[in-house]
Amino acid sequence: MSSALGIAATAAVLQQLLQNGFTALKLEDVLSATTLNVTCVPPERIAADAGDSQLNLFLYNQTRNPGWANLDLPSRDGRGERLSNPALALDLHFLLSAYGVKDFHAEIMLGAAMQILHDTPGLGRDAIRQALKPGPGKSNLPKELELAGLADQIEQLRITPLNHTTDEVSRIWSAMQTPARPSAAYLVSVVLLQSQKSQRTPLPVRARNLYVVPLRAPRLDRVESAVAAGEPIVANGSVRVSGANLKARPLSLLINGEEFSSAIEQLAQDELTFDFSLPDPPGIPASLRAGVCTLQVVHPQLMGSPAQAHGGQESNLAAFVLNPQAGFTLLPGATSQVVEGITYRSGAIRISCAPRIGSRQRVRLLLNEKNPPANRAARVYSFTANDGNGIVAPADSAIEVNVEFRNVAQGSYLARVQVDAGTSPLVLGANGRFDGPEVTL
Repeated sequence: MSSALGIAATAAVLQQLLQNGFTALKLEDVLSATTLNVTCVPPERIAADAGDSQLNLFLYNQTRNPGWANLDLPSRDGRGERLSNPALALDLHFLLSAYGVKDFHAEIMLGAAMQILHDTPGLGRDAIRQALKPGPGKSNLPKELELAGLADQIEQLRITPLNHTTDEVSRIWSAMQTPARPSAAYLVSVVLLQSQKSQRTPLPVRARNLYVVPLRAPRLDRVESAVAAGEPIVANGSVRVSGANLKARPLSLLINGEEFSSAIEQLAQDELTFDFSLPDPPGIPASLRAGVCTLQVVHPQLMGSPAQAHGGQESNLAAFVLNPQAGFTLLPGATSQVVEGITYRSGAIRISCAPRIGSRQRVRLLLNEKNPPANRAARVYSFTANDGNGIVAPADSAIEVNVEFRNVAQGSYLARVQVDAGTSPLVLGANGRFDGPEVTL
């Protein structure tokens, strides 16, 4: 395969092919010219009053080769590790343009170039190596192109003339915003560019085993709180999962892609119950976050000697909202301001939260007036935490976060915290009304 220099190397090979062809045809004698150069520059850089005739080779387009586009895929495994270096297969579109300083010079050069390419429909490996080898008269050829690997790629280069219509030719020259010149278009296929980055190569297989398992993939139907349907799912509570074909040994329970099978409390064919506390290390994992979470059940397949768990039958992904559990503390230093007989308070409230709050999560403090008078609506406020939630790097999460509040009418308020899509629950009192958590400002 070629390196990233393969495109430039292809243009250089074509340039040398045409330059050597002109020399073999003694075109300089035909045109009575001291020099006859084949260049590879953008057309707008060629001066209209140039003193010498020249032929210009310009790469005006490149397209993916359909025959090689989907080979060597996928290039990475599920963990993101590189398995292979798939080749970038390109078809290169070149435009030959002739610039003559005298009558018929442009036509002679273009005809000679087309004849040379017609007689050379393919480029052999030796011809490519010779063209890219530094030598006299190749001062414009970078020596690095010799190491591009173009001559060693699997598929050799083919040169095919393109039959552009008048409209296509007009659009090409209009895009270049230069006056049209006698020209011909060619397709060079295929250039294979491949990276040389390190890749993960597995060890050879020493023995093969055959395993037959029934096709009974687990299915998830509902994810809800184990307390009751409709109750919020919280970090220190249990979760009930309903579905089919859930029971298996071994079994993997994934929450946001992390293993929670050790937290399973009950397991049956159509239902399982788990909590968010893991035994090792004990407690809620530090990586768990409130908000929208995904749940999946996997039945790994034991294979090999000794037997090891491999990816097996997977259930569908089920989504649920994990709500935070929070405590609220009014920090000292709050100030008061009286406006039209109403005292307004400003300060900060410390929110302790489970699970931990991430630095990139959106945190909002929600305050609803408790027991408002009957002659007016209850006061409602919401305040957003500062950027980063006050978490300083290198830490990326915290148990507590401070949220500032401003101009809140003095009184008692029911407090909640909203972390992304999850909202901390309120506590019902004996009278059937929300009773807490409460903060008094």
